[in-house]
Amino acid sequence: MIVRTLARRPAGVATHLYVAPGAGAPIAGPWQVEFLAGGPELPATATLDSSASWTTLADPRAQAFSGTVRYRVAFDAPKAKAEDWLLDLGDVREAARVRLNGRDMGIAWSLPFQLRLGALKPVGNVLEIDVTNLPANRIRDLDRRKVEWKIMGDINLASLRYRALDASGWDVEPSGLNSPVKLVPLRAIKPR
Repeated sequence: MIVRTLARRPAGVATHLYVAPGAGAPIAGPWQVEFLAGGPELPATATLDSSASWTTLADPRAQAFSGTVRYRVAFDAPKAKAEDWLLDLGDVREAARVRLNGRDMGIAWSLPFQLRLGALKPVGNVLEIDVTNLPANRIRDLDRRKVEWKIMGDINLASLRYRALDASGWDVEPSGLNSPVKLVPLRAIKPR
């Protein structure tokens, strides 16, 4: 990280900082969960009351899935007054691309998994969050089904103790949005 400090503010540079006067509120469902790309198979589209790991769905294929899943929800703007809104995705496994009302808002790939949204429409906002997980659950599934997937020519894959990797005993890893997604109102302040 490079930090540059100046004695005076350059002309044309934004001078507002934002603070969150409250903790925000979860976005109520229903959340549509659609499996976009990955494998070994695409599980069926599902609906959740609130955002949750796709590995909790009734479709058993969801526990073995590795790839990208779209979480979609329609909501009205909260009644709270705000000059800007912060989207707090909470616990994301592992990276998320966010669209609001068809507009790309950015990618959240590390903690704290938050993005500024700007203004919301009073009614009829549509939030789409495409989450991509790691391949751990798919590797677990391949080893449980004894599918030959370790086909490297030299060493193949080894565990920390330099034994052949066997992921069949791994627990299912949470994937997707694993906690409530919140809208946090922001208020602008001017630095002195």
